[in-house]
Amino acid sequence: MTPPPEPRDPPGREPLFPGRWVLAGLAGACLAALAVRSLGFPRVFPGAGLVLLDLSDSSYHARRALYSFVNFPSVLWFDAYIAYPDGAPVPMPPLYDWLLGGVARLFGRSGEVFERVAAWASVVPSAATLLPLYAAGRRVAGAGVGLGAAWLFALWPASSLLASVGNLDHHATVTLLVACWLASSLAELRAGGGLRAALHGALVAVMVLTWSGSLLYVLVGEGARFLVGGVLWSHRRRLWAQAGGALLAAALVAPWVAAAPEPIGGVWSSTTLSWLHVAVLLALAALAAALAALEGWRPQPRVAWRALRAGALAGAIAVALFTLPGLGGAVQSGAGFVSKQDEWAKTNPEQKPLFEPPWSAAQPRALGRFGLYAYLVPLAPLLAGLGLRRRAGREAAALLVLWTAPLSVLALQQVRFAHDFAAPGSLVFAATLGALHGPLGRWLRLGPRAAGAALAALGLALLGPALAAIQIPKTRAMLEQLANRGSAGLDGPSSGWESAVRFAETIRRTTPETSGFLDARERPEYGLLVPATLGHTFVYVARRPVPANNFGPYLDEEKFNEVRRFYRAVDEDEAVAIAERLEIRFVVTADSSWMHPQLLIYQLHHGDGSGGPGWGHVTRFRLVSEGPARGVPLPIMFPDGVPQRSIPYKLFERVEGALLEIASVPGGPVQVEAGLETPLGRRFAWRASADADAGGVARLRVPYATDGAYPVRMLGPYQVTTQRGTWLVEVPDAAVRAGARVPVAEQDGRQGP
Repeated sequence: MTPPPEPRDPPGREPLFPGRWVLAGLAGACLAALAVRSLGFPRVFPGAGLVLLDLSDSSYHARRALYSFVNFPSVLWFDAYIAYPDGAPVPMPPLYDWLLGGVARLFGRSGEVFERVAAWASVVPSAATLLPLYAAGRRVAGAGVGLGAAWLFALWPASSLLASVGNLDHHATVTLLVACWLASSLAELRAGGGLRAALHGALVAVMVLTWSGSLLYVLVGEGARFLVGGVLWSHRRRLWAQAGGALLAAALVAPWVAAAPEPIGGVWSSTTLSWLHVAVLLALAALAAALAALEGWRPQPRVAWRALRAGALAGAIAVALFTLPGLGGAVQSGAGFVSKQDEWAKTNPEQKPLFEPPWSAAQPRALGRFGLYAYLVPLAPLLAGLGLRRRAGREAAALLVLWTAPLSVLALQQVRFAHDFAAPGSLVFAATLGALHGPLGRWLRLGPRAAGAALAALGLALLGPALAAIQIPKTRAMLEQLANRGSAGLDGPSSGWESAVRFAETIRRTTPETSGFLDARERPEYGLLVPATLGHTFVYVARRPVPANNFGPYLDEEKFNEVRRFYRAVDEDEAVAIAERLEIRFVVTADSSWMHPQLLIYQLHHGDGSGGPGWGHVTRFRLVSEGPARGVPLPIMFPDGVPQRSIPYKLFERVEGALLEIASVPGGPVQVEAGLETPLGRRFAWRASADADAGGVARLRVPYATDGAYPVRMLGPYQVTTQRGTWLVEVPDAAVRAGARVPVAEQDGRQGP
């Protein structure tokens, strides 16, 4: 295939600076993007200086960025607060969190300043994505297409849901880098040079240092550049530039890899930053340089022969790479991580397919993210390929095909990739609408401006279902929250999200501090057991170490399975043994639809550990706190609808339990009862029972102390009832913690009424 001409200033090229109307349209799109992504600010900033950051991965980014904020320029490489009690290397690349902590320091030194800056960590880069998108669209088909792509990206929920205020996750920054990558690759088609190659190499390095799955974009983005510049067409200059950029990227990444401890997946891990990333960049540099040298030595005019030569070179380099010990397993692990086919991933809403099976016209997940454009997502590579018919734009069209093909497939498989697809997808769909400008004007006999207005109306109409499903309800909710702001807090937390944060704050106030949250040289004294889906939030807000979190089995599979066994345990002894192995002192129970009466956590959460019909009392866990007041569980805990009345969370302490030895009639029944009151004002009776042995002694282990200092307090002594009478017994906290014997004879207690 003969390369098309590439004049330095081709006829009809757009001016470097857009006209004032285009500039106004781009500014409007940026303002719209900021507004759409800021709709949740009333709940993120509820007042009184509070900032409620998002749950899950966002919370862990906040935890790590806060560490750098306090200790700048230090990086939290190894975290004792995850995979407790051993701790683990942080499985996220460091650059994003490190930069976030550094930027926040420019605005102040307090924790409140950090959280206020962090709350906008996704909004700003997501809105900034419109600028490289406009530049890329302008390169593809003119300023109008660039402007259309910017507006699509600004308004699509697919690009804003994971980039809203309060969300610190990496998605917005990754998409900004994708748009810059696309714009840089398209600009290279018309003008190259050493500086552009160096900037592109730095861009690749930033991506590798930002996201654990960066190898996906190295393969897609750099693979597209290689295929367009060295196989479909032959451009030695571009190949040499790509080789130099990849070499620079490897040089920039290597010091970070060298500074980090060995990652969880080993030195060649494909799912965390490792030497594999450096090796891939070096291999890419070698491949581009070798093909450029061969093309200079023996030019090959035919695409088939260039493809064969490039394939042979790539195969030889791949064989050399796979001689590295352990590399094959790392690649297989990375493929499984992207496909997310394990049990843990199936519970993640982000891993659901874009279109819900079985097929039907109503597809709320797809329509809610893209509107009617969703039905064009499978056709995106074909729509991009239509540009191959025009000689002047064939390389740009080929580049877009190579970008959209894998990303559209991933978006169809997992809805989280809809965010990544939104950047190239907006370019393709805007270019498709732009191609209708001339035909539409002829069919409807409209002038250029009228035809442009008609196309804008069509583009907005296609967005309609997404705006109706997501953006308009979010706007209404924001207005209602603002209107009710004066009475905020009177009715309790406004969401399951806020309830989780509030209870994590309760844990931090209620339990003893642990060491090492902001000093990696120290080790925490005890661990907190929480369901893995709440792990990141409770680490950041409660500042307590957990054995399993939202990283799931990918962080430490053994501890993840131990935590899962605890929450599925039926026998208290099994649960205690797990807690002891994990050095757990406190346990969180979260109300959920999958609890059933046979589980220990059901006895704890719904029965407060008291004995009842069909089960005995719990002896080694005592209720410490519950709440928050008028809180609600997370919707994910109740897929079929959150109950109207629920105590979302309870906190229990693991203790040895004081052993009451109660004198009674041999074989006679003994009842023990204690009245307790929680911080919510709820009062309940904790009961236990046993039979005396042949020697006339009943042994009962009890977890509560009459002199305890926790929010849940006893309303008086234990009431012990035997066939000989009723007695009131004091049990000191020291005996409960030590598991000490507390003999109870008739003369030792005070007779009750």
